[in-house]
Amino acid sequence: MTRILVPVDGSEAAEAALSTAFDLFPDGDVHVLNVLQVTDLPADSTASAAELAASESETVIESATAIAADRGREIRTEITEGHAGKTIVAYATDNDIDHVVIGSTGRTGARRLLLGSVAETVVRRAPCPVTVVRE
Repeated sequence: MTRILVPVDGSEAAEAALSTAFDLFPDGDVHVLNVLQVTDLPADSTASAAELAASESETVIESATAIAADRGREIRTEITEGHAGKTIVAYATDNDIDHVVIGSTGRTGARRLLLGSVAETVVRRAPCPVTVVRE
């Protein structure tokens, strides 16, 4: 069975990527990953800030699970911490993922240069084919 990884972050692009993964791989074993990016927390963050971020990750996963249920599909879910791009690539490698379907907000110009691009990192470093779904 084909193993598909769909990173999710609660964005419309990520939800579109999940739907696209279901369409492209109707019999695929879909893994949904949310990366709690530790750099998103303030340097002086308290336990409550970390708890809030973890709660938001749970909400993202619950939403993905609901989308899957609406499509009559089951998914494997995981929440982990780290740099989003590197963590997604590591997950794909460690779990023998056959294909990654990732959403992209389609940033261009200075915003992309300043913020970086998780999708671009995954495309460049993933050990398997990657489909990018633009918002």
